[in-house]
Amino acid sequence: MIVLGLAGQSGTGKTTVAAMLVDRGAACLDMDLVAREIVEPGTRVLGRIGKAFGEEFLLGDGTLNRRKLGRKVFSDPAALELLNSITHPELVLRAREWILGLEESACPPPVAVIDAAVLFESGLIELVDVVLVTVASLELQAERIALRDGISHEDALARIHAQRDVDVLAERADYLIRTDCPLEETARQVDELWKALVGDRPYAGDHRNDRTK
Repeated sequence: MIVLGLAGQSGTGKTTVAAMLVDRGAACLDMDLVAREIVEPGTRVLGRIGKAFGEEFLLGDGTLNRRKLGRKVFSDPAALELLNSITHPELVLRAREWILGLEESACPPPVAVIDAAVLFESGLIELVDVVLVTVASLELQAERIALRDGISHEDALARIHAQRDVDVLAERADYLIRTDCPLEETARQVDELWKALVGDRPYAGDHRNDRTK
């Protein structure tokens, strides 16, 4: 089983590429979903966030005020570093357990994808065999983020600029896929990647519904 780390700035189509890989037989762990799980009410991570940033970053029902915290950390590098120091170790632990579960399953998938925008910063990079980075134009990224999260174009750009530079990501990638193109072209690139990783080897299992388990 090949463990593939999927990285890229926000708005570069990682989710689309991950879904295409799952359709071809990969299992995929969406670290964005894991990141939401580890800050649910009652978790130790949410408790530490409340202590570090203050109760004003929690809503009345005890859930995390994601929008307020997002504005804070994406405009304050020190705050982002603090948040990462709280959440990243838990993300690595969850990913490690997921990989082990796949390896011990009756029919491990040929490729296990860890879809993580923070692949390098979090330490998840230590768990993967190869790295795939998605790239797109800056304007398209901002457009996608603004539409997806219901924020302004300026806030979307701020989020992009707070992330690791795309050139740095590309330098550490084993493979690159562009998504600022027709969907059919993105699919063609994914097909080429799949052949490079596993060739035409058949796969008898089905992990299409195993994206976060």
